[in-house]
Amino acid sequence: MYVVFSYGMGANGTAILLRWLFEPGTRPPELLPDLSNLVVITAHTGDEFLDTAIDVELHVYPLLAEHRVRTVQLARAGHFERDGIVVLDDTREPILCLTSGAYALSEELVTTATVPQTGGIRKHSQRFKAWVMDQFIKTLTCGEPYVHVMGYDVSEPERVVGDLALGLPNKLPTYPLLDWGWDWDACARYIYQRIGVRWKRSHCVECPFAFSVTKGGQARTIPRLLAHPYQAMDTLTMEYLAVACNPKQGLLAGKQLYDLLAAWPGGPILLDLFHRHLDAIEWAVYDVRRGFGSKPGDAMKRGQPARSMGPLVTGTRADMLAHLERAAGLLGRRLESDGRHHRVWWRRRGIYFPTVEHLLTVAPALAHDKTNPAFPKLWRNGLNAARQLELAI
Repeated sequence: MYVVFSYGMGANGTAILLRWLFEPGTRPPELLPDLSNLVVITAHTGDEFLDTAIDVELHVYPLLAEHRVRTVQLARAGHFERDGIVVLDDTREPILCLTSGAYALSEELVTTATVPQTGGIRKHSQRFKAWVMDQFIKTLTCGEPYVHVMGYDVSEPERVVGDLALGLPNKLPTYPLLDWGWDWDACARYIYQRIGVRWKRSHCVECPFAFSVTKGGQARTIPRLLAHPYQAMDTLTMEYLAVACNPKQGLLAGKQLYDLLAAWPGGPILLDLFHRHLDAIEWAVYDVRRGFGSKPGDAMKRGQPARSMGPLVTGTRADMLAHLERAAGLLGRRLESDGRHHRVWWRRRGIYFPTVEHLLTVAPALAHDKTNPAFPKLWRNGLNAARQLELAI
């Protein structure tokens, strides 16, 4: 029976692997007397911090290679499930941690001019990790039972409950850290005792949960951004584009990473590099329209929104600002600016629903034409609704 280990490259998973390698008596019965049926799988989002990849290459992969542990690296192949997955590496002698993947989460976010959402379930994790692994495991196990190892610790009971309901029907889940009574701190201590490394948390550069104030996330994550400025450029560009198209966006639950960096020691240096980056890339004027439905029976409560957007013209940053200024004059509207983003509002949403909003903005030319299937109906309903006062943003 295969023992499939979902290795996210964080302290929890690393501690389990190290303990199994150094202390054979802690392994489950399926991994005795050897590790021949262990398969360590990592699904890459394409946006992991580079220092995590370096730590894995220096300290984990040599041990897995020494013990001949089968190590598999996967990635999502494209936006649609029909695009499938890519097997980046499948070997018993792992060397390189291929965190760039094949199709990155950040690519999906910038082409749709949005940021990771902090409410509800973590859909991006399901799409870029769980689903990718399931596709490989189906082929690996051919429907036979397998032991699925997850690194959830004693502080994460809700994630354990959620995991029990997910995955393939032939999955036999196990959670070693629960059996050992370990939390993240215990894992970090064990790693340091064994290999002398203070393990960093594993997450995407753009992960909004990494900036949590209550858990010291900002103190950990901002220095990593400053240490990896070119990865930070991608994250800041993604946020800039999303906020330009929707002022209510922002990487940190509606608040902007840019503002956090502006007040952080060393942050203005990074932001100066970011502004030079913006000046050097291609820009576009975007047409952005949204339709908002209403909750049944209550015109004061917003229903599900839908959006249609796309670039109208592309060129230099200065040229696109000039285009937007001319458009403002032709439409008889004011060119509005918050200091970083520039917009011309053709229609603002009303205070009652259904309603619509329509704006022109300029931002890096990275987003694609996209119209939500529900948009045409919501747009018509909003246009046909009774005229009302507009809601200023």
